[in-house]
Amino acid sequence: MSQDNSGGSGGEIALEDAKDEFLREQKGNYSSNLKYNLKKWLDEWIDGRHEETLADVTPLTMRHYANYLERRSRGDTGIAESSARTYYNYVSAFLSWAVKVEYLPENPAEKERAKDPLPNGDTSSSEQQFWQPEQRAALTDYVDERAREAIAADGTDAFEEVRDRALIYVLAYTGVRGSEVLADARHDDRNGLRWDDVYLENGMIEVFGKSQDPNEEVGLTGQTIEPLRRLRTLIDPPAESWPVFPSRHPPSLYDRIDESEYDRPEGNPWEFCLENSIEPPSMSTSGARTLLKRLSKEAEVPGLDFEDGEYLTLHGARRGVGETLYKEHGAQRAQRTLRHADPKTTSEMYSHIEASELGEDNTAVFENE
Repeated sequence: MSQDNSGGSGGEIALEDAKDEFLREQKGNYSSNLKYNLKKWLDEWIDGRHEETLADVTPLTMRHYANYLERRSRGDTGIAESSARTYYNYVSAFLSWAVKVEYLPENPAEKERAKDPLPNGDTSSSEQQFWQPEQRAALTDYVDERAREAIAADGTDAFEEVRDRALIYVLAYTGVRGSEVLADARHDDRNGLRWDDVYLENGMIEVFGKSQDPNEEVGLTGQTIEPLRRLRTLIDPPAESWPVFPSRHPPSLYDRIDESEYDRPEGNPWEFCLENSIEPPSMSTSGARTLLKRLSKEAEVPGLDFEDGEYLTLHGARRGVGETLYKEHGAQRAQRTLRHADPKTTSEMYSHIEASELGEDNTAVFENE
């Protein structure tokens, strides 16, 4: 793609130059999300196509982009439908700015024919997944028993079972986002929770939050302390910078061994990393989703259609924590625990609870008619 402004006015400005000018005018946390997503749009989607200037971006261009996002939102391993619409809206915001500064006469992304392929995105709170108490209990009971059996059989070699138990407990009881404790390939700064960010005595962890604060505090419930303590004892990390939930993916471990300029071992790469204090990578959000699919089925979690591919999701854990707190202690407790900056976000997420409670209250009003 050309990086140079052709010298013309208006829509003839190069996309890369327009993007840079647009980002210079943005402020706050929103700007970092814009920068990341516009870079992906230009470098991964636009690259190789024929659009080089703002004027080249037509409603058909954006329709093709909407189709691309819709395809990515299909299936268990794709992005969420809401994410597809969010990514589209970031590009639309850029093009709206181009209209505002009179580089474009209108925003091609806002044409109905351009937006039409996008996934609906109108899912109500009652249709989203929330880990229910009985589902949370089934999964945590299963990983408890699985870890105990592995420790009895393998002792200190029961790493994966102990790690998985600690991860499930953190997800099930804290309301943390998966990308705050696991590696996210889309963000270099999200490389997994580290032991130097875990304060078991104080009952808290520090995470890289959605607000872009690298030291956002998350409370640990009593249920999570012992699984984390047992994991730390078992791993005995050589450095506090080690990930709390390491990956034992062999190719990734061999990459770390190569980077450390060791010869590749013939034996177990995980044991080699431990023996030589080579820091392993953190488990990724993708890896955690694969784990949750397997554990959901093995634990026979109630309320899931395994034939249809259902499983307990990462974000379903967060919603489930908020739902329980919302029911038991109200909106403010849920908002503080989930760290929603806007109370409206919490209210919208749990609107189904308010509707149900209103229905029950109103039933009593009409019973005596």
